[in-house]
Amino acid sequence: MGENWDFYICNVNDVVASIYLNLALRETAPERERANLLWVWVEMKWPAEDGLSSKDEFDSLCEIEDQMTAAMKSRFEAVYCGRITTNGRREFYYYAARAQGLEQAVEETLEKFNGYEFECGSKPDPGWKQYLDVLYPSEETRQCMENRKVLDVLEKNGDTLQRPRDISHWIYFRTDAERKEFLAAVVALQYRLQSESEMEKKPYPKGICIVRFQSVKQNEIDDAVAELFRLAKTHGGEYDGWETQMNPD
Repeated sequence: MGENWDFYICNVNDVVASIYLNLALRETAPERERANLLWVWVEMKWPAEDGLSSKDEFDSLCEIEDQMTAAMKSRFEAVYCGRITTNGRREFYYYAARAQGLEQAVEETLEKFNGYEFECGSKPDPGWKQYLDVLYPSEETRQCMENRKVLDVLEKNGDTLQRPRDISHWIYFRTDAERKEFLAAVVALQYRLQSESEMEKKPYPKGICIVRFQSVKQNEIDDAVAELFRLAKTHGGEYDGWETQMNPD
């Protein structure tokens, strides 16, 4: 079973939330032999002002997560699919073959951690709706996660992300007409055409690369990519990412 852990920030019930999940489970979900959703909600003792976790509690929460996950695996043959941190609480979610004895298992795990309050429960979820519909990010959110990874690489290589620069974006379409219509729409947004490509035997063979001079700050990149992502969908295409040159101060 593969692992590809990542996170994103969103709003859950109008409150900021951080969702951390194993993206690789999407390839096998739902698993028929693990049709029960188990959840454990742990109230944080020292949450940050926004309801997310604080540095003061980081080590304790990590240890709780590790020991809880080990207990769920050994007692229920559970797979840990992810967690939600929001409103002063950390919520852990598992899929398991069985659920009998869950509360006792949680109590025994948390008794080592000096009085953390918790709620726990289980329900049948053979379709893995909690994972697929709640935890798993939308296509647009996945792209924002990829944006963050590119920016992280730039920063690790000495780029302060302070200077605007040319950003190249790739988008693919099924027909020439769709590509042409998309290009007309983005030219109005100050993009310029860099190149077009043809990829035979691909579902979306008509490629285009467009460029715009802009900021590489996270929120501005996310806004620009989201706009292109939606425009591509509107014109029958698929957005396929971006790149830029290193530009350290």
